[in-house]
Amino acid sequence: MPIEGKKVSLTTLAKLLNKEPQKGWENLFVNRVCSPENVQNPCAVVISEKKHLEELKTLPTLLVVKKGLLPPELKEKTNTLEVENPRLALALIMKEIYPENHPSGISSKATLGEGVKIGKNVFVGDFTYIGNNVTLEDSVKIYPGCYIGDNTFIGEGTVIYPNAVIFPNTVIGKNVRIYPGAVIGREGFGFVTHRGKHIKIPHAGVVVIEDNAEIGANTCVDRALLEQTTIGEDTKIDNLVQVGHNCQLGKGVILVSQVGLSGSVKIGDYSILAGQVGVADHVKIGREVIVTAKSGVAKDLQDRKVYGANLPAIEWSKWKRIYALLLKLPELFQKIRRLSE
Repeated sequence: MPIEGKKVSLTTLAKLLNKEPQKGWENLFVNRVCSPENVQNPCAVVISEKKHLEELKTLPTLLVVKKGLLPPELKEKTNTLEVENPRLALALIMKEIYPENHPSGISSKATLGEGVKIGKNVFVGDFTYIGNNVTLEDSVKIYPGCYIGDNTFIGEGTVIYPNAVIFPNTVIGKNVRIYPGAVIGREGFGFVTHRGKHIKIPHAGVVVIEDNAEIGANTCVDRALLEQTTIGEDTKIDNLVQVGHNCQLGKGVILVSQVGLSGSVKIGDYSILAGQVGVADHVKIGREVIVTAKSGVAKDLQDRKVYGANLPAIEWSKWKRIYALLLKLPELFQKIRRLSE
């Protein structure tokens, strides 16, 4: 069952979507968003495909439908809005009905170092450690159990959820979201092998996270060796992602779960790496590139192209036969080449 949110009038939602409200809508309210097959009124339902219209068993208080899909009979039976982009409509409606609510105040169980600067409406939860010379701008929210290292700057409106770790000297912009268990600014994975031993190379760089970025749960972003690892403005990183030292992510990049970036990878603005993509060190990925799931990237990728090299699961005995043939391909190729000469 969908949870109840804030009570919002249909007039407010119509104006939010740049639509003209009908007469009387100021007295009609919804307090949740429902799926088509589980309508719990008073609610809104957003539909983008015809098949979802067929799932409606009960008409919602407000039905938001992709333009061109709405049958005339439904328009007469319930309150409806037609929109060009249903997913955008869903996002705006969800934000209105389910707004973020965060507490304020500094817990007496938190530890604050020397020279900490705290703005207005800040929250620091129980058992959080704030190091020396940390700046928390207005409306920063740090939930219980977090570690914020010395000399860290956290911009206005940023929220850091429980048990995240922010190493010293990190710079975090405005309205950033860092989810539980994320680790920002740990040393990069750098070693030199000498006489049979792996000797660690200390990393003296930093991490910079620009405005409106998101870092998913249990994601790690390593600090640079000498300069900075950068997460660009409005970049969104899913859970369980590894961003290696010295990486430079542009604006609006999306990294889906279990992506792994080796050191010094550069990714251009608005590129998307799907789940489990692995990228070798020093690779440059262009602007607006898409890399499909489970692909390995070992060479630079050009702007505005789709790349992928993965093998979907097939029946195991069949794969073994295919693999046996793959091993024979060089020999077969040479035979064909000789016959063609």
